[in-house]
Amino acid sequence: MMLLRNLTMCFSLLLFFGSCSNIRSPSIKNIKNAKLTGLNTKTLDFDLDLELFNPNNEALQVKSLKLKALIEGVELDAVDQNYDTKMLGKSTFLLPVNVGLSLKELAKKDSTDIMSKGLRIYNSGAIDLTLHGVLTLSDGVSDKVVNIDHTQNISFSKNIK
Repeated sequence: MMLLRNLTMCFSLLLFFGSCSNIRSPSIKNIKNAKLTGLNTKTLDFDLDLELFNPNNEALQVKSLKLKALIEGVELDAVDQNYDTKMLGKSTFLLPVNVGLSLKELAKKDSTDIMSKGLRIYNSGAIDLTLHGVLTLSDGVSDKVVNIDHTQNISFSKNIK
């Protein structure tokens, strides 16, 4: 009787720990679909998609994204967005992000006036964008925080309303 109870307990513990979550980290493959949506004397506003790859067999819940956006080494925005969407397993996923880049902070770097800096970026149609931060995901059992450190030269379309 004691042996049966011990075996049952061992089997239960094995099932419990075997079912614990082991989420593999998704990775950023690319920044896509960058659109300049606003330009004024203070900011450049961009909409873009982070192309992520989920290496897990199971879908993951995207919960939040907290990042710092940098251009020319200057922090220009702190992104803090919440999501309620699923990223399918073994697939790529486009996560929409809105970034508002402060021209004032960028102009301080080299004493260029704000509008000149904004117009230079606008006319070039491209920027080197660095994203640092964390993406929080869940598999329904536990959360996983994925570090983001991605730099890419992005070309953007101009869709200012």
